[in-house]
Amino acid sequence: MFRDISIIIVSYNTVGLLRNCLVSLRNSEAAGSEIIVVDNASGDGSAEMVQAEFPAVRLIKNGENLGFARGSNQGIREARGKYILMLNSDTVTHQGAVRAMTEFLESNADAGAVTCKLLNEDGSIQATISDRPGPVLLLFRLLSMSQLVTRDRHRRFLGSFGFVLGRTIRGYLAPYCAGIEPFEVENASGACLMVRHAVLDSLGLLDERFFMYFEDMDLCRRIRGAGWKLYYLPQVEITHLVGKSSGNRMRRYGIHSHRALFAFYQKHFSQTICFIVRCMVFTTSTFRWIWNCALGALLRDSGYRRNAQDLKELIRICF
Repeated sequence: MFRDISIIIVSYNTVGLLRNCLVSLRNSEAAGSEIIVVDNASGDGSAEMVQAEFPAVRLIKNGENLGFARGSNQGIREARGKYILMLNSDTVTHQGAVRAMTEFLESNADAGAVTCKLLNEDGSIQATISDRPGPVLLLFRLLSMSQLVTRDRHRRFLGSFGFVLGRTIRGYLAPYCAGIEPFEVENASGACLMVRHAVLDSLGLLDERFFMYFEDMDLCRRIRGAGWKLYYLPQVEITHLVGKSSGNRMRRYGIHSHRALFAFYQKHFSQTICFIVRCMVFTTSTFRWIWNCALGALLRDSGYRRNAQDLKELIRICF
């Protein structure tokens, strides 16, 4: 079975995280899989570490940072497996996880891709799937409302009132109310996503216009648009040290993430929705910029000042 799996890991200056990721794979049943690491010109010795400590891993060394989508596509083009597992370098694979996802695809012919439960370092569950990528969910995240329900018991409590909250928020809370049975979803994080190689051959690979972020959501929409289903396995777990592979910068302030956000909405939604999304980002970012400027001046905190500078650049690209 595991000879049919190709695991693609794109890395950029994550030598310690990458080592832990590869060790977890080596210590799991996935040790028999084809593992391909695409290094985007890391300057921390990541490529040299892979060559020295994991000689069985196939290494692709880039001369520059090509981004996540292009890097993933490089690995996929070299992959020989029937199933492609895209895995972030800041993940730790639990025993049985790769087997469970593979067996699910083997036994469910309608499934084009499958994902599993991603856990934070403290064992809490990450919000990695959703039903709709529309403006309502975006507003929910831009206003940091998701931070109000960071504990699983709070999410489960809110989920019990899902009929009041609407479909979008129900989709956001669904993983925390789930039992052990797999269920269909619309979108899933590319931090851990297993896709049939044949699906990628027919649909095309990741859209390389997305340098980083939203290439996974775009792929999920294309998979479902072609008639395939995407499933979530709540009983299968992988730890994801979220944010650390991107330098621990705040994602919501990132230029790359918001350029990708605008590109995603431009590709899949009307001009009216795109304009609304840009207005939402502009408004929330402006308020955050004022807040960080004030705190940076009051507390003389360099962190708030850096946030303010990031937000200033983000505001400039909104229109």
